[in-house]
Amino acid sequence: MDIIGHEHTRKLLGRIASGMLPHHAFLFSGPEGVGKSLVAREFAASLLGCPNGDPSLKQDFLLVVPHVRKNAKKGKNAKKGIFVEDVREVGLFLSRFPAESKRRVVLIDDADRMNENAQNALLKTLEEPNTTSILILIVSRPGALRDTVVSRMFRVPFSLIPESVMSANMGVSIPEGKTPIAQFFYTLGRPGIIAGAVTDPEKFIERQDLLRPLFKLSALSFSERIAHAEKLSVSPMETADLFEWWTSGLRKRQPLDASVRETVLLYRRLEEIEKTTRLLRDTNANARLLIDRLFLVAF
Repeated sequence: MDIIGHEHTRKLLGRIASGMLPHHAFLFSGPEGVGKSLVAREFAASLLGCPNGDPSLKQDFLLVVPHVRKNAKKGKNAKKGIFVEDVREVGLFLSRFPAESKRRVVLIDDADRMNENAQNALLKTLEEPNTTSILILIVSRPGALRDTVVSRMFRVPFSLIPESVMSANMGVSIPEGKTPIAQFFYTLGRPGIIAGAVTDPEKFIERQDLLRPLFKLSALSFSERIAHAEKLSVSPMETADLFEWWTSGLRKRQPLDASVRETVLLYRRLEEIEKTTRLLRDTNANARLLIDRLFLVAF
């Protein structure tokens, strides 16, 4: 997938990669699905001397992603994370001299899933950087990181992509003969959603079927709400993603001439949805109870 948007940010990172690095640690933060990981890989490739290439082909590149601990009980509610052992591996990797490039680069994706011990371990690497090491963290929820971690990093913010740019660049991605993707998904400003719809259309259709009832939740009966909550509780992390799409859609559907009462009601509901989303992502709370409460109390 090509990178959509972020021209200014990419130019800035290109200048940084080709000159003297002002920082050894970078924090890429912004909404899910806007292209942070793609830009980070592009930046890493430039740092390693392979612009327009794949940094994973270099010995001096390490990618860290969330995973389920080997000794954890596996099941539908198993939480992926980044743990202290992973961060210790990062420190060891960066302590070595580059093998084939001028630098060593570590990219930690979904770094907001680092637990407390992992963040403590990362602080040592941030406080005592190797002159040849570069660390890139990608987060969608920077608030999940400790202030002491964030304060030691150069922040690179990412925002949603304008609908016009999405339509102009992503519309051509739909293979001929395939069902067009509803314009609503272009308004969300997340190229990753469209890319996912193209690469895995069956899963995207399932997500659409789960998303659609959310926009008419107030009109659903008690039994219909409970039934839908049961479906959504099967995969809490995917439901958290759907709730982010839902909140974006609710904001965009609110009429500009809405009354004060309607606006206050909307924002109360948005607060409840976002609270539930955080709990689904960050805790082991009972997903079914969380979603039941949201559907029955906020709506």
